[in-house]
Amino acid sequence: MNIRNLGHVAFICQDLERSCRFYRDALGLRHKFSISYGDLLDNLLAEAQQSGTAPNAELVARLEPIREKIWISYFEIGTGAFVELFDAGQATLPCIPDRDHFNYDHVALVVDDIFAAHRALIERGVPIDTPPRLGLEHTWQMWTHDPDGNKLEFMQYTDRSWQLTGR
Repeated sequence: MNIRNLGHVAFICQDLERSCRFYRDALGLRHKFSISYGDLLDNLLAEAQQSGTAPNAELVARLEPIREKIWISYFEIGTGAFVELFDAGQATLPCIPDRDHFNYDHVALVVDDIFAAHRALIERGVPIDTPPRLGLEHTWQMWTHDPDGNKLEFMQYTDRSWQLTGR
């Protein structure tokens, strides 16, 4: 097995629009695409039709009124890695992870210049939990959080970073 890159990190958001603004405007990530509840509903109905089974009537009834609402938004980090934001308003749906039982700690984002990133975040009104400092592993790091409290680490590698050189 050869893991080549981060595919995505997924967050369940209390206010999806607020979180989208944060990742787009404050962090500068590019919005790649969104999936609506209608897309989910259409997919569930197509699967039921293909399998010759009846769709889950309760689920259809819950999704139909919110057909136009965004369920998931994807923001691209570099090329091919994403932050995936889920709407928590319908988090009881069986296709969304159980919000009370997960093991998320943080996501780390690599930047070229930690101090420029620090200035940019401050200018954009992003709270800084820990300013840039050189970590034990010889990598610059600083911490913030998104509107739902998800911890975000920004990292800048050095020529001595253990992530690049090994210990």
